[in-house]
Order: sequence, then structure tokens, then C-alpha cells
Amino acid sequence: MEIWAHRGCSLKHPENTIEAFAAALEVDGLTGIELDVQLSKDGVPVVIHDERVDRTTWGVGFVKDFYFTDLQKFDVIPSLEEVLTLLKPRLIEGLKLNIELKNSEIPYEGMEQIVIDMVKSFGVEKSVIYSSFNPNSLKVVKQLDENAEVAVLGYSGLECLNEANFNVHCEAIHPYIKKMDIPKFASDELGMDIRVWTKDPLYPKTESLFSHEHDLKALERKGVTGIFVNNPEDYCNKLF
Repeated sequence: MEIWAHRGCSLKHPENTIEAFAAALEVDGLTGIELDVQLSKDGVPVVIHDERVDRTTWGVGFVKDFYFTDLQKFDVIPSLEEVLTLLKPRLIEGLKLNIELKNSEIPYEGMEQIVIDMVKSFGVEKSVIYSSFNPNSLKVVKQLDENAEVAVLGYSGLECLNEANFNVHCEAIHPYIKKMDIPKFASDELGMDIRVWTKDPLYPKTESLFSHEHDLKALERKGVTGIFVNNPEDYCNKLF
């Protein structure tokens, strides 16, 4: 079972920050790190999940309405370039990086080209997976780089499967863990990875770490090959 650090080690550290990603690099047995990318007003790819800065910073407003220099003042929103600089040595060694293109709510023009060009400038394109809830964005990624690995994000396994079968040529699907409704025989025949995402607590919530522990063996029996978790250190300590 692949273990992925969802927004870094985001149970014990602020999500999508250099701190959370640095912590993930210390986790033995980790498959990869997941992060979210949006664009600043001046077209700089920045790492933040929400379309607005309100929840994770002291600011108010949409990411797209801030220049990068203004986003830097929040201290917790790194640029994709900063994150790739941190991760590059490990990506070259085999660690994976899942970049979620956050363009299903706001259609950031040219996002795919900007992100792909940056990834290639670091020479880590073979270690990167692009995912999105926007299937058209994934089609653009494939048009720009036919060798890019892409994954369809969705709320159910069947939704993801439908997109994979009829809309997007992809290497993986990423359904919500509680909506993994693909029959086992079908998942075996897919020939692609199935990684599930969760809605577990994020920093600074401190409720019992394992109250949201997921049964990896049960997931494997459903055909799941990987899971995005906020506390990958706990899962990897058990597995490795």
C-alpha cells in the first residue's frame, strides 16, 4: 500500500507549508507527497488548498487577487518553486510528488503550461503526478506532455472510472475513501493505480490521532493501491 503525505505531514504541521513538507521528508517508507497549486495575480504558482486565503492565513480574499509578493507576507504560502527546491534531491532518488491543479472552481488560464514548465526546469517530471477535479485540465496536461502521469480526482470511484473510460486518458484515479464503489473485479481489470483521499483532521486539531485510522488491509481488498493521509508518519511506522 502506497502511503502519501497529504499536504505534507498536515496533522502535526500547518498544511501545504515548507514545515509540513520538510517533516514528510523525514518519514521512512513514504511513497510521496501531495500538494495543491493555484496561481497568484501575477501568474506565480503557489501552494495552497483553498481558493481563498481566509482559513489558513490572517488575510481575507481570493488567492488569484493577490500578487505573489503579497502572498509571501502571510509566511505560510510557499511558491511551487520553493517546494520543488526543497524536494528535488529526494524526487531524483525516487520519492513521488502529486500536484493537484486547483482549477475546478477558478479556471486559471495557462496553469498547466506554467506548472509543467517549472517541473521540467527542475528535471523531476518523471517523479510527478498531476491530478485535478477538472478533467479538461488533465487533457491539457496530456496535450502538453504526452508522457505526463495524470490522475482523475472525484468523489466516487465510479465517477472517476467514468472519466477515465470516456474522457481522460489517465494512469490513476483518486476517489474519496468513503465512496470507493468500484467492484473488486473491475478494479483488478483497470490496470491503473487507485489512490483514495480522506477528510481527516488537519493541524492544529489535536483530537486522538488514531480516531480516524483507516484499515489498509480492507482497502487493499477493494483494489486500492494508495492512500493520502495527514499523518503518514504513523502509518509508515506501522508498516515499515
